[in-house]
Amino acid sequence: MSNKSLQIKLNSQTSNVNRGGEKKVMKKSLSVLVATAMVSSMFASVAFAAELTTQEKLDALIAAGIFDKDGTGQGSELEANMSREQLAKIVALLKKLEVQSGTSYTDVAADRWSAGFIQAVSKVKPMIMDGVADGVFDPSGDVTLEQLATVAVRALGLTVKTDAEVKGEVSDWAKGYVATAVANGLLPDAANTDFTKPAIRAQLVEATYAAKEVLAEQEKPAKVSVKEAKAVGVQKVEVTLDRDVDTSKAKLTLKRGSTELATDVKWADDKKSAVLTLKDGKLIEANYSVTISNLGEGEIDKATAEFSAQKEVVKSIDFVNSNDTIAQSKKARVQIVAKNQYDEAVSLSAGSFTANTPGFTSNLTKDGDYLVLTIDTLRTSPNETIPGQTIIPVYITENESRVMTSKNFKLGTKPFVTKIELQDVKYGSGKTSLSSKGDTAIIPLTQYDQFGNPVAYDDTDAIVNIYTNVNPYNEDIKAEYGDYDNNNFGEIRVSLQERIDKSGDYTVNVYAGGSSATATVKVSSAKVANKVEFGDYNDVLAERDTDKYIPVIAYDEQGNKLSLDDLVDSVNLDRIRIGGSGVAYAPKLVKSGEHKGKVHVTRVNATEHSVAVLTLSITEPGVNDYKTKQFQIGKVRYPDRLKVTGEPAKKIFNDGTAAVTSDVTVKVYDQYEQELKEIKPVDPTASTLDRSVRENNKTVEYAVYVYTQADVGTSNLSVTARSTNASAPTFVPSGTYYTADVLSTFNDGHKFNSAAGAVTGKMLYGAKIVKREVGTTDWVDATSPTTRSIQAITDSAELMYSITSVSSLFAAQDSKLLTDAQKDPATSKLAKKITVSAKDGAGDTVAISTNRVMSVTGSTYDVVVTKESGGNAYILGNKKGNATVTVNFRDIKGIAKSATLNVEVKDDAVSVASMSANTNFKSSTVTHNFLRDYMALKPKDNYGNEYTSQAEITAYDNLLGVRYIIEDAVNAAGDTVAVVYNSTTGEVSNLNNAVQFTVKATAGSGVSKSTHVDLR
Repeated sequence: MSNKSLQIKLNSQTSNVNRGGEKKVMKKSLSVLVATAMVSSMFASVAFAAELTTQEKLDALIAAGIFDKDGTGQGSELEANMSREQLAKIVALLKKLEVQSGTSYTDVAADRWSAGFIQAVSKVKPMIMDGVADGVFDPSGDVTLEQLATVAVRALGLTVKTDAEVKGEVSDWAKGYVATAVANGLLPDAANTDFTKPAIRAQLVEATYAAKEVLAEQEKPAKVSVKEAKAVGVQKVEVTLDRDVDTSKAKLTLKRGSTELATDVKWADDKKSAVLTLKDGKLIEANYSVTISNLGEGEIDKATAEFSAQKEVVKSIDFVNSNDTIAQSKKARVQIVAKNQYDEAVSLSAGSFTANTPGFTSNLTKDGDYLVLTIDTLRTSPNETIPGQTIIPVYITENESRVMTSKNFKLGTKPFVTKIELQDVKYGSGKTSLSSKGDTAIIPLTQYDQFGNPVAYDDTDAIVNIYTNVNPYNEDIKAEYGDYDNNNFGEIRVSLQERIDKSGDYTVNVYAGGSSATATVKVSSAKVANKVEFGDYNDVLAERDTDKYIPVIAYDEQGNKLSLDDLVDSVNLDRIRIGGSGVAYAPKLVKSGEHKGKVHVTRVNATEHSVAVLTLSITEPGVNDYKTKQFQIGKVRYPDRLKVTGEPAKKIFNDGTAAVTSDVTVKVYDQYEQELKEIKPVDPTASTLDRSVRENNKTVEYAVYVYTQADVGTSNLSVTARSTNASAPTFVPSGTYYTADVLSTFNDGHKFNSAAGAVTGKMLYGAKIVKREVGTTDWVDATSPTTRSIQAITDSAELMYSITSVSSLFAAQDSKLLTDAQKDPATSKLAKKITVSAKDGAGDTVAISTNRVMSVTGSTYDVVVTKESGGNAYILGNKKGNATVTVNFRDIKGIAKSATLNVEVKDDAVSVASMSANTNFKSSTVTHNFLRDYMALKPKDNYGNEYTSQAEITAYDNLLGVRYIIEDAVNAAGDTVAVVYNSTTGEVSNLNNAVQFTVKATAGSGVSKSTHVDLR
C-alpha cells in the first residue's frame, strides 16, 4: 500500500471529539503520522470500525492492554494533551518492542513507570524517538505535530529532505522531517498549519486504534486454528479462533466423543469467536471437541480443540424478592432462582428440589428460569391464619448437592395487584414477526401483589381485570389475555386476523388496576409474488402416478426470494395460478406440511412416452408472469426386482420352553429404484380396478409369489406373514400370490416360526416376481427367486452369547412426572428390555428363545432399577449416574452364564427427538377415530424410545406434549368445514363431512410432521 493510499484510508476516520476546524485538521494529520510510524512498512487494506465512537475505541484499547484506564500511563481524559512518555509507551506496545531496563536520560529515573518504554523506542534500530536535548527526554512534555512527524519518518525509514521548504510554523530542527512527511503525503501542505502545537489524547486514540487494526490484519496467521473451546453455560460452548474467518462458509461442529451434537451457532462481530448452543439436552460430564470446516483448501491449520465439561452443579439458591411478607391467599406465590457454576439459572426441573413449608400445604413448580412455590396461606392445620401474626417458614433444598436456602415469611393481607410486567415477545415457528393470517405471538405477563410476589392466574383472592389495546389501532391485530401455556401465570396473545399490507411496529398496552405495561410486536407484510418459477424436481413422473409434488420458487418486485411462509400466504395462494395438461393437480399450492409451497400433482393421466405440462402464472395489474414445465412421462411403475432389507437368522434352536421366531423382510422395487406398494389402477373410479400393464403389445398383470420348502425330516418349522392388514392374502405355505393391489403387505415381511417344542430340519423361504397375460391362467417368472433358509440345530452346538447394549436411560424413578405404573421396569416405555442373542463359530446368527434370563442386577440401586419378568430382563433409570448391569441367563445347554453391560442414566428431560409419519393417507372406505392413525405417527424420544400408539402417546403426554391441529378441511363441494377433535388426544368426534384435510402433529420439543388426508 502506498503512503498516499494509507493517508486516504486513515483520513476517512473522523473523531467524535469536535474542537473546531483547526483541531479536526490536526487530528487527521496525527492519525496519518502515528499510524504510519507504528506500522512501519507493514501496510494492509483493512476496513476500520468507523462506527465506533472515540470513547468506544478507547475502551477497546484499554481492554487490549495498550491504554491504562487510571493512574500513571495513559489517562483516559480525551480532551487532555498527550505527553511524550505516553507516546513512547503506545509506540512500544504497538510495535511490540522489548521493554529495556535502565535509562539514558537524566530526567527519566530508571524506576519511572515509562522508563522501559522510553528506552525501547530510543534503543531500537533505527531509533524511533530520542531526547529533546542531550540526555533530556522531557517525558511529561506535550507531543507536537513536528515531533510526531519525526517519529513517523524515522519509523518508516524515509530519507530526510534537508533542503526542502516548509510552509506553516515549524521549528528549524524539524523542518526536514516535516518536509519529508508532507512530501510523502503524510501531512497536509498548508501554509496556516502550526506544527509546533500539541495534540490531544482523542487524536492519539483515533490514530492508535487505526494502527492497531492495520497491525492485527498484518499479524494474523495465514491459516486459521481453533485456539480454545470451553463450556460457558450448561448448553453453551465458546469457541475462539486465532484469526477471523468467512462466517458465511465456516462450519463449527460440536461432538461428544464421536457423536455429533446439533447446535445453533452465533458468531461474534469480530468473526474470531462464536458461541454454540445445544439444540437438545445439555452438557454432561464428558470430553467434547469443536472442529472448524467448510473453508477453502489450505485455509485451516489446527481444525479441532478439545475440552472437558462438568455436570451441572447448583451453586446457590435465592429468593427473588427481598420482601419477607407474603399475601394471605390459597395460592400465594414465591419465586426462587437456583444458579449453577456458570451463574445462570439451572436447567434442573422442579423435581430436583424439595420444598418444605411446615404447617402449610405447598407445591413447587418451574416456570422459565424461576422455581415457583405456591402456598396455601389461608390455613395452617388446623387453624386459620392471622395477618401480622402468622409466620410461614420456607425451606428449599436441591436434592443432590444439598444446597439450600430458607426464609421465614410474615403473613400479610389479602393480595391485590400493584404492578405488572411483560416479558419478551415470543413468535411462533421460528419467526421474528407476525406476517401471515393466523400467526400468533405470546407475551408472558407477570402480575405482582403489594408485597412484590407473583400472583397466580387463577388466584381468586386477587382477581383483577386485564385490559389490552393495540396502538396504532388495526382491526386485524387482536390482543387477548389468557393462560395459553397452562403455567398458571397468564399471557397476552397477539394474533393476526388477516394479512397486513404494510410492515410496522405495534405497541400492545396492558392495564391491570392502576398498573400498566407495554410491549412491541413486529408485524411484517407478507412479500407479494411478482415472479414465479419451478424448482428442481428430481423424481420421475410415470403414468398413473399419484401424489407427486413439484417445487415452486417465487420472487417479489425487488427480486427477493420469498420464504415458504410468504409463498403460501393467502394473497399469494390466490395470486399464483396453476394450470396444466396430462396431469390432475390441486388448484393451489400446498399450504402446510412436508410439501408446503409445492404443486400437488394428484394423478398423472398422460401415458408413457407422452409429455405432461404444468404452468404457473401471475396475472395482476402491472404484473404478467408465465412459466411452463414439461415432463416426459415414464412407463407405469411395475415390479422390477426384489431386495432383502431384513436378514433372518441362519440357524434356529428351540428347547421347548417358548416360541422362537426370526424375521425376513424382502421388498418390491420398481424400475425407478423406488419401493413399490401397489400398481396404480388404469381408472381409479372404476368399480373393478384394472392394474394391468402394457408390454410388447400385450396386457399383463404382475404379482409376487411366495413359497416355502421344507427338507425331509423337518418338524416344528414354518413361515408366516407379518402383515396384519385385513387386505393381505391368506398366507399359504405352499404358495401365496401377492397381487398388484397388496404389494405393501408383502413388503411388511414374513417370519420363520418355531412353536414350543423340539425343532429339526431346514426351512426355505422363497419369493419371486411373476406375471401373466390378462385372460390366461399360468404365471411365468419375471425374476429369479430370492431365497433365505433357516437350519435347526441341537443343544450340542457351541455358541457365543451376548446381551443387548443400552445407550442411555432416563432417571425415571426419580421423576415426579411419571405414575407408579410408568416406573415399573417391566412395563414402562422408558425402560429397556435386555435380550440374549447367539452366534455360532462361523459368526452366523442363531435364533433362540428370549426368555432365558434367570436374574438381572445393577451395581448401584440409586442409579438403575432392574427386574426379571417371564424370563426377560428389564432395566429402568433411577437417578443420574453410571452403573454396571449383570444378567444371568441359561444357554441352550441349560448352563448358567452371565454377561455385563455399562449403563449411563441421565436426567436430561425426556423430549421428542424425531417423528415418523405417512405423507399421505388416501381411502374412500376407511376413517379413523384418532388423527394419529391417519398419520401412523411414531414419536421417538431422545433416549431412543418409540411410541407406536395414541394410547402410549397420551399416557406419556406430560413428557412428549404432542398436539394435533387440522388445517384446510373441505367437504366434497370444496367448502371449508370445521372438524371437531381433541387437540391433545387427537380423537375425532365429528368430521363434518370433511373429505380432505391436513393433520399436523407438533411435539413439545418443536418437532412436527404433517399428513394430507384424502377420504374421497
